[in-house]
Amino acid sequence: MKPNKKAKVLLIAPNMVGMSDGLNRIQPSLGLMLIASTLLEHGHEVKIHDTGLAGWENRRVIDPIKDPKKIEIGQSDEDIRKYIQEYSPDMVAISVLFSNFLDSAHTVARITKEVNKNITVILGGNHISNSVIDYGFSKDPSSNLHDYIPDLEDNNIDLAMVGEGEFSMVQLADAVANNKDMSKVPGLVKKIGPKKYLINPKNRTTDLNLLPRPARHLVDMEGYFKIGAFQGAKPRSPRVLSIMCSRGCPEKCNFCTTPMMWGHNIRWRPVKKIMEEVNEDVKRYNIGEIQFLDDTLTLDKNHLYEMCDELEKLGLPWCTPNGTKVNYHLKDQQEMYYRMANSGCYQITLAVESGSQRVLDNIVDKRLPLETVYPAIERAKKAGMLVHTFYIVGYPGETFEEMEKTYNFAINSGADSFSFAILQPLPGTPVYRQVVKEKLWWPGRGLNDMMKRSSLIKVDGFDDPQKYEEWVDSLNMKANLILKKNDPARFHQKYKERTGDKYLKLQS
Repeated sequence: MKPNKKAKVLLIAPNMVGMSDGLNRIQPSLGLMLIASTLLEHGHEVKIHDTGLAGWENRRVIDPIKDPKKIEIGQSDEDIRKYIQEYSPDMVAISVLFSNFLDSAHTVARITKEVNKNITVILGGNHISNSVIDYGFSKDPSSNLHDYIPDLEDNNIDLAMVGEGEFSMVQLADAVANNKDMSKVPGLVKKIGPKKYLINPKNRTTDLNLLPRPARHLVDMEGYFKIGAFQGAKPRSPRVLSIMCSRGCPEKCNFCTTPMMWGHNIRWRPVKKIMEEVNEDVKRYNIGEIQFLDDTLTLDKNHLYEMCDELEKLGLPWCTPNGTKVNYHLKDQQEMYYRMANSGCYQITLAVESGSQRVLDNIVDKRLPLETVYPAIERAKKAGMLVHTFYIVGYPGETFEEMEKTYNFAINSGADSFSFAILQPLPGTPVYRQVVKEKLWWPGRGLNDMMKRSSLIKVDGFDDPQKYEEWVDSLNMKANLILKKNDPARFHQKYKERTGDKYLKLQS
C-alpha cells in the first residue's frame, strides 16, 4: 500500500482594505497559526504569508473620487504573484476575518490561478462562514438576500471552508494531495451547479485540549513587533502575545458574529495548556505584554482565578482589548477585579454598547442592566485598573436623542477612555439581515457596499452619511479629552492622524 502524499499548503492573510482612520492595527492571525500547526502535526508542508504585514508601508487610495478615505494596505499584485510562484503550493487557503478584506482575497485567488490553474484555492474565515448562514435565509424572497453565495461565483475560488477549520483542513489537504473524494470533509462548501451548493455541516472542536499551539514560528513576529500596532487602548509594550482561552459566547447581541462562528456553548482551554504556551512564548519572543482576545474571559470565575494565580507568578502586564461583559459575578466583582489587577491586568475593556436601556433591551438584545455599569467601572478602578469602554451608535430604530444619551452616559461613567463606533452590519448577524430586508442604507449605498464604508445605515437626525461620520468622530475626540489630560502626546498622535484639521479646530 502506497503511503499518502502530503500537501504543500500556503495560508494567506490578504491585504487590508477599509477606511483610512480605521486600519490602525495589525497582528498575527491566531486562526491561520492554529490551522498551520495542525497541518504540520499531520505531516503537511505549510507556509503562512500576511500580505498586509509584508506591504505595511504600501498604502493607496482605491478610488480618490468616490471614496477618498478608503485605502488598501499591503503588497502589490506582482509581489504576491512572485511569492506564490516561488513557493509553488498545491493549495492556497485565504482567510477573510473581516468582510472589508474580501476584495483583496479575490485578488489573491485570481493571482493564484494565473500562476497555476491547478492550485486548489480555498476561502475561509468569519466572512464566508457567516455568508453561508445568510444564504440559508435567502429562500424567503422578502429577505432581499442573494439566493446564491456570491464568493463562490468567482471561478478562481474552488471551495470554501466554514466553521472551525483546523481538522477539516487536514482532511482536505489529504484529499487534494492524493486526489481523493473531498465531499465528506466537514465544513466544506462547493458550488455544484447554478445556485446549487454542497454545504457540509460545520466541524466544531469540542475539546480545545486537542488543538496544538499556534505556529508562531511561521510568521514574522519581529515584523509585527516593529510596527507595534496591536489592540488595546493604551498598550504597555509593542511586543505583544495574543492569546485565546475559549471559543463560543452565550450572549445574543444582534450585531456580533462570535456566536455565529463559534457557537453559543463556550468551550475553555485548560489553564495548564494556556500557561505552557504563554510561558514558552514569553521567553522565545521576549514578550512585554499579554492580550487575551476572548469576549467572555470573566464568565468562568474559577477558570479566571486559576489563570490569575499563574499570571501573578509571571509578572507581566496584561489586558482584555476585545471587551468583557459588565455584569458577570456582580456579588464577587470587586474580589474578581482585585484578583485580575494583582495578577498584572492593567486595563479592562467593558463592552457596554449603549447608554439607552431601550436600545440594549429591544434593539441589541444585550442582557445588561445599565445600573450595573457605573459600579463595575468604580470597582475596576478601585482595584487599580484602567477602564476602557465600548459603545456603538447608529442601530436601526435608535433615535438621535438615544445616541446623545449614550455619549452622556459614557462621559459621566468614570471610565478612562472610550470608543464610539458606527454600527457595521456584519454578514451572518440578525442586524445585517434586518438592514438588507428593510433596505435601511443611505441613498446611493447598498448591499454591495456593506463593510466598505464607515456609515451605511440611515441614521435619525442626519441626512448625509459624511456629516454623521464627522459627528461620531467629534464624539470620540470630545469624550477622550480625558486621555489628553493623562497622556497628551498619545492623544495628539491618535486624533491628529485620524481627523487632521478637525482635531485642530476642536483644540482651538
